[in-house]
Amino acid sequence: MSMTEKRSSRVIGITTLASAVLLYLTGPGINLWPLAFVALVPLIQLARDERLSARSGVKWKRIVYSVFVGYYLASLQGLRHAHPLMFVPLTAMAAYLAIYPLLFVVLLRRHDHPLTAAALWVGGEWVRNYFATGISVLMLGHTLVDMPGGWLIQIADLQGTYAVSFLIVIVNYAIADAVSAYQGTPARWIRSTSMAAVFLITSGLYGNHRLSYPVTPSDTRILLVGRDEQTEYQQDLGREQEIFNRYASQTIDAIANSDVPIDAVVWPESMFSGGQPWIIADAELTVPEEAGGEKFRFTESQFREIIADTQRQFVRRSINLQAAMTPLNEGDAFPPPSIIGGCGVVRYGRTAKQYSGVLHVDPSGQVEGVYAKNHLVMFGEYIPLIRSIPILRDHVPPGLGLDAGDGPNVFNVGGLKLLPNLCIETAVERIAVNHLHERPEANAIVTLTNDAWFDHTAVVSHHLRCAQMVAIGTRRPVLSAANGGPTAWIDSFGKIVEKVPLDEAGQIMTTPGLDDRRTLYVRVGSWPTAIAGGWFIAMLAMMIRRDPTRDQP
Repeated sequence: MSMTEKRSSRVIGITTLASAVLLYLTGPGINLWPLAFVALVPLIQLARDERLSARSGVKWKRIVYSVFVGYYLASLQGLRHAHPLMFVPLTAMAAYLAIYPLLFVVLLRRHDHPLTAAALWVGGEWVRNYFATGISVLMLGHTLVDMPGGWLIQIADLQGTYAVSFLIVIVNYAIADAVSAYQGTPARWIRSTSMAAVFLITSGLYGNHRLSYPVTPSDTRILLVGRDEQTEYQQDLGREQEIFNRYASQTIDAIANSDVPIDAVVWPESMFSGGQPWIIADAELTVPEEAGGEKFRFTESQFREIIADTQRQFVRRSINLQAAMTPLNEGDAFPPPSIIGGCGVVRYGRTAKQYSGVLHVDPSGQVEGVYAKNHLVMFGEYIPLIRSIPILRDHVPPGLGLDAGDGPNVFNVGGLKLLPNLCIETAVERIAVNHLHERPEANAIVTLTNDAWFDHTAVVSHHLRCAQMVAIGTRRPVLSAANGGPTAWIDSFGKIVEKVPLDEAGQIMTTPGLDDRRTLYVRVGSWPTAIAGGWFIAMLAMMIRRDPTRDQP
């Protein structure tokens, strides 16, 4: 490599690194949100660099890609705590996500305009929100959730986080053009600056209008319970029961110290199981071959009776727990609260299926409703195609054999209709949006998660940022109960009303306000952004087909 090529490589590396560092500084723990408006400027300038088109042998694509692999590894490194082998999926995810900033630069070189730049970026975000099951973490729009006042992020009720990302790219483009104007091209700067000013002013005015919307106070009291219990990939029965008992003790103490009745308590993902899943028998039931052992095979009626007995035991445990949650108040007992808890669910039908679920236990101890998690965690809860490979499917470790539920549910608690979701479902923005589209009567979202896997790292805060944007996108308060994570009450404007520190046990008494707005995002979904996603894919396909050798590294 010549000296010229070395200098070019160094400049490209420094330029790309500047963008990655600026993005990182907008992340949790640092929260320098104003940097979001300049973080893409180096990438936009890089796309205009004539050295990229020169056939000088500079491996610029490899440089850009490698820098962003490092950015995503650093931002999501907390995922490695979940399991000793998690570094493999972590590396794969970073390698996958880094493709999008590179493609942004590549395609922007062919379509250098503020609107096309914004469409390319959000088009890439739309693709990654759907491809390979989808993930919304680290979208550009999340960088503004800590912006004082929250005016600019209120446009998320139009097209979710995509809308905020679009605005940020428009402003970055204008600033990049300001640099170009200094170098002698003022006309383009005037155009892009005017456009950015219109978008900023319009978004700010719209946000201010949306923030003034009156929310109806609610008198329904929900107690969100959070702890910081260390979890293990394969926990034994004793540890599950120990965690259950600790949550029970904390909840009982909290209710004993309350001078008002509580309508429902919420426990995080899996914490209500206590080694005792909720088991269901369908009308069409096939007795599993392993039931009863090798010498004795249960009949269908015997197996149904066994399931009914496990349900009775489960209900007795719930009744006993609710009785302990019913202290006397000046001689009169408050009514027992409902329980919304994360719990394993097993359903026996033609085949046996197991779910990560949410149960709604009514004040009488009966299981009133069940929600089975719809969106499973790849590699954590399932491995693609694993059940189709006979040699491997018998060696799947516990926890990787989960099934996905088939739709949303709504739990009625007091004056609230709660839409439950689990784990990373708030980190895949479309899940809550689609569920609310199907069940528009829901007026609050209750999310249960176990983020202790991530050991208090930035991953937990990224998850909370996603939940804040979901709250705005749906205009529904988000009530989050977490183990080792974001136990928080978020209002329908995306503001965190109250939060429990990550490394502490605590609880939040919520009385979420009722917001009757049905957003454009919920009504029509992300199809306007999907147009940008389709264009992104089309431009990429045309580039590959038309000139597959251009700018090869």
